[in-house]
Amino acid sequence: MHDQDYDIPVSEAEVEIEIKGSRFIACLAHTDNEVSAAEFLTEVQRRWPKASHYCSASVFSAPNNSQRLASSDDGEPTGTAGRPMLMALQSSGVGEVTAIVVRYFGGVKLGTGGLQRAYTEATVTALAELEKERRVFKQGFQLHFAYTDQGDVEPILFEAGVETASSEYGESVLLTVLLRPIEVETLQKKLQAATRGRVQLKPLN
Repeated sequence: MHDQDYDIPVSEAEVEIEIKGSRFIACLAHTDNEVSAAEFLTEVQRRWPKASHYCSASVFSAPNNSQRLASSDDGEPTGTAGRPMLMALQSSGVGEVTAIVVRYFGGVKLGTGGLQRAYTEATVTALAELEKERRVFKQGFQLHFAYTDQGDVEPILFEAGVETASSEYGESVLLTVLLRPIEVETLQKKLQAATRGRVQLKPLN
């Protein structure tokens, strides 16, 4: 299920750790698609030039949405950088985020386990510094009703604090509203009771 609330970044975070002479700089930013993630990578590469590796991990929507993920080891041994970073992001409960860990090699090889721990630690440390806000999941519904029902419908919507995405006033009224899943059943019952079943919430596809 992806219809859950989750945290998203409201600003960037950047931290640096050093392990056996290698510098690991973790950079986090809000990204909700591949384009914004690529732009962030370009910016980090400009900010930290001539690094040995620019490893990355991205969660483009909810952290539990396995269909919208990406990661890259960028030349590190397979599975030692991008995947551990991605696991750290998902475990944090933060979505719409890209982590890039810049590595400047310090001359001492860390081994597979050492690299996994280093990239995980850098990502987790940056997450601890990240300023976040809650992304509240809402689903779109349409309400289609006659003007004779307007006096019954609109007070119910106002009392419930319903967010209206769009409204069309022609021969009848067509509203698109955004609701949290937990709100739907109660609102549906109130609308049906007030209009004797004439007005119902219809989910948008």
